[in-house]
Amino acid sequence: MTKITVEYKRQLKWRNWQSYINKLPISQSELILDLGCGTGDVSSLLAKKASKVIGIDFNKELIEFAQIENQQSNVQYICKDLKKIDEIGLSKVDGIWSSFSVAYFPDFVPVLREWLKLLKPNGWIALVEVNDLFAHNPIDYEIRKTFNSYYELQRQNNIYDFEMGKKLKNYLANENVKIEFEQNKQDKELVFDGIADYEIIDAWENRLDRMNMLRDFFGDERFAMAKQQFLETLQLDNHKCETQINFIVGRK
Repeated sequence: MTKITVEYKRQLKWRNWQSYINKLPISQSELILDLGCGTGDVSSLLAKKASKVIGIDFNKELIEFAQIENQQSNVQYICKDLKKIDEIGLSKVDGIWSSFSVAYFPDFVPVLREWLKLLKPNGWIALVEVNDLFAHNPIDYEIRKTFNSYYELQRQNNIYDFEMGKKLKNYLANENVKIEFEQNKQDKELVFDGIADYEIIDAWENRLDRMNMLRDFFGDERFAMAKQQFLETLQLDNHKCETQINFIVGRK
């Protein structure tokens, strides 16, 4: 396994995906799309409750891992840009699942419309996304201000929207999708108060080390300082988290 697949597998135990799937209006006869399927772990869970799951991801490495580690008779994995899934020639599906992928499309409306074209009338769509990833306090005001400036730059450059989570409901409603369920989820790694254990600190450090654009934005010296303070914050008794993981289920 490569470093990124190792990290994704480690994160799996902190996500509690079954608590999400239990809220889906899914039936055994359904064809489901998992858009941004990554290593295929959620695809595999969905497959236990559906007739067939098609997992799609743009990352070839993750798809190849999914085909080895999470292959089942009723799961198919495809490597494809999620903005271009119309090119695959898929049949209409009963449900769409997408977790931690929507933020990679800051201009989400045209992408969402393409996804919804693949959804049968009365089909369901479930989206999971983080909102304000670095909202862990207490942290220096200037560091927080720089995080916010970085959010804005990434959004303006159409790279990533760090505040996508709070926008999901309106995006769906504006496309006439009826919201059936919404919840802000807890998460042992991303959304928690108080002192983090060593493994979670290590996961955050690895995440920060992978964020080369964030490092370039801060500059090496200031990034090192911000990283140290952020990791120290996660180890404080009075650590408070304002990050959200937004979970929305709607019906077409």
